[in-house]
Amino acid sequence: MHIVFLCSEYEGLLKTGGLADATRGLAQALKAQGHQITVLLPRYGVLYQRELLPEWQSIYFALGEQHYGCAVRHLLEDGISVALIEHHDFFARSRPYDDGYHAFADNALRFAFFCKAALCYLSESGIKADVIHGHDWQTALAAVYLKQMQQQGKLLQSRFILTIHNAAYQQGIAQHDFKNLGLTPDDFAAGIAPSLLSLGVQHASALNTVSQGYRDELLSEPAANGLSALYQARQSSFVGILNGCDYGRWDPQTDKSLVANYHSADLTGKQQCKTELRRQMGLADSHAHNHNGQKVPLFVLVSRVTGQKGFDYLIPALTNWLGTCDAQVVMMGTGEQKYIQPLKALQQQYPLKYRFIEGFDEDFSHQLEAAGDFFLMPSLFEPCGLNQIYSLRYGTVPIVRATGGLKDTVVALPARNATGIHFVEPAEQDLIQALKSAEALFQNQSKYQKVQQRGMQQYFGWDQAAEKYLHLYQQAQ
Repeated sequence: MHIVFLCSEYEGLLKTGGLADATRGLAQALKAQGHQITVLLPRYGVLYQRELLPEWQSIYFALGEQHYGCAVRHLLEDGISVALIEHHDFFARSRPYDDGYHAFADNALRFAFFCKAALCYLSESGIKADVIHGHDWQTALAAVYLKQMQQQGKLLQSRFILTIHNAAYQQGIAQHDFKNLGLTPDDFAAGIAPSLLSLGVQHASALNTVSQGYRDELLSEPAANGLSALYQARQSSFVGILNGCDYGRWDPQTDKSLVANYHSADLTGKQQCKTELRRQMGLADSHAHNHNGQKVPLFVLVSRVTGQKGFDYLIPALTNWLGTCDAQVVMMGTGEQKYIQPLKALQQQYPLKYRFIEGFDEDFSHQLEAAGDFFLMPSLFEPCGLNQIYSLRYGTVPIVRATGGLKDTVVALPARNATGIHFVEPAEQDLIQALKSAEALFQNQSKYQKVQQRGMQQYFGWDQAAEKYLHLYQQAQ
């Protein structure tokens, strides 16, 4: 098949989160199975430094009552053909979606332009795409524009699949903008607040989200953010397909970011990673053992620092628990200052056992995964989640809230095949109880090691996900 990805992020080119890992991971897995892949992406400001192939095209088209032109540039990324939609005013900004504080006011028009330009490029280039696979709200309008173009006899062989990586982001649109986007009120479902995502859900040939658990949650409110009726109407063509892990990049046996490599049969290197991280962070040796002389666990977290990730109750839980626990904690993240400030303040309160690093560093995220005994993911909701999958492979037992993809990938104690710890309610006391359970588990080292070993043997490869996407492509009408 010739499969075209429309996406706003692609790891190696532009990344703000897990969307970029997912688009690249799936594209590479489909290519490995013999399919032809083309990726279409806006040419953001950061991509102006990238070396391009010499050939390029000009595209002209109407969107609403306006006429636009753009260039399409090309590069190869790990053997995959990437076409960049270049429009200086829309995309040559330092950030893809916002100025660091507020979303760009013209986001609906910017990504409508991207969708229309991408489809016109496919049509004019004669690319016979069997499947046009859009990712999240930024690409959802392609579902409507493809139908419009097919009525004109173009791209007739193409089906549009929409993958929803996070249904909380919809990009609402005001009625007075319909005309600028080439839309009419008839395009929208009655009683649903108009948004780019709602149009994609309504008009795509088929749709999916990135775990079965999250797919089921989207059939009702509040998880669906007002779109439950649309998801229910699409149930027969709406599936959950779990994201994969790129084990080429996330394998403690070969990971070049680590001071020592290790595997499930010999965890000596993991202990060296923990020792080095504690030294680097200046965590006190006096707090490396409890009053009985036993080693204490190291809890780690790498996350966007937002309400979705559970920080409203994580911060008070940490504040209370750190006062009495026999443990150390290292966290890294970027996000909202209303959470970051109290996280930094905790460092002053508990200097011997807690560190927070504001920022994101890819190598350091690998080092945290390797050094930790437990990984914290207290998300309010989590479509799939990747860090719990990385944690399993790195022998870092995940503590997760039982939601979405977290519930689908981590088997909770006390099950005989447990790989981690669940808690159910997004509440301070429930999380504290999970943290205390983790402490107790760690002090029972034989039991802890069994949970750890089972986790390291789990497999969530992109090859498995690719098979399911191919089935979805073939079923789509």
